[in-house]
Amino acid sequence: MKRVYLALPTADAVAGAIRKRLKRKKSAKRLKVVKRLDSAHVVVTSSGDIGTLPERLPESVELLQLIDCGGGQRYRDAPNLTITNASNLLDTDIATVSLCVVIDAAMEFRQCDESRLLQLGIVGLGNLARETLDMLFQSIETLITRDSIERPYHLDRVAVSDIRTPRQGHLHHLQHRFSRFGIAVRRVTLDQLLSTSDIVIVSVHHGPTADPLIGRREARLLDPKSWVIDASEERVVDPSAFDSLDQCRPLPTYMRVDEIPRDRFASLCVNLGDDPDEIANYVGWNLRRFDKGQPILTVEHVDFPSAGDPAFWSSRMDPREF
Repeated sequence: MKRVYLALPTADAVAGAIRKRLKRKKSAKRLKVVKRLDSAHVVVTSSGDIGTLPERLPESVELLQLIDCGGGQRYRDAPNLTITNASNLLDTDIATVSLCVVIDAAMEFRQCDESRLLQLGIVGLGNLARETLDMLFQSIETLITRDSIERPYHLDRVAVSDIRTPRQGHLHHLQHRFSRFGIAVRRVTLDQLLSTSDIVIVSVHHGPTADPLIGRREARLLDPKSWVIDASEERVVDPSAFDSLDQCRPLPTYMRVDEIPRDRFASLCVNLGDDPDEIANYVGWNLRRFDKGQPILTVEHVDFPSAGDPAFWSSRMDPREF
């Protein structure tokens, strides 16, 4: 029987829903909630509560399950520890909201200058970014087929800055798909992406070299009219960087996806992880898979590597960091 420790506030609605879920007959046979961390095989926590755990987890802990899209970076070097999150549950909703903001931004650019062609910058090509681009492709395809729009959203280029090598063949796959609409897809450095993009989506995990990834220096590279859509963990983008730019010029528009008023997208039926029962169902399902020895999706930590060519990974890197 796997013992589960919940590193969540006792009064938390999600924690309550998980406890209730694990007491059900199907789960209770193999999973038991315990009060002591040192006796646990599994720890369930969130990005906000992971700091309540010790710097090193007991050797008995085999799985760290986050209830949100967190990366669990502090335990990335722990041997024999599987780290997973609820990104599969949340990616679609976050991608939907991100795409809606992209469309809003494109509409604003169009109102200011109908002839301007736009570049969309993607920082981090993980599951969330891939889903957002899939939705964008489907939306463009629908508009071209249904409404005969020649260039939806005035999009001309997609610039990608992925910290690590993307999933094999995926960049070529994106280039092939978007080329059908005359949209180029290129991999560029982070600095080049920021200095040339009109709309930027940031979707990476927090880590030692992404603390922050977008700070004051990076914010200064952005065009004052650009939009930054922050779909990352907290501290990847420093919001104050957008308040400290020279006041003699306009500020880029900065938005955190999880802070956008929900009524703005009420018609989309997205919840951004607000449903405790849905999260509890997912966590329970994942823990049962783990107990049975079935594969689960491990968090892919997006962070700068400790070795390699800095010019390849990002012009942000300094050789002294290697």
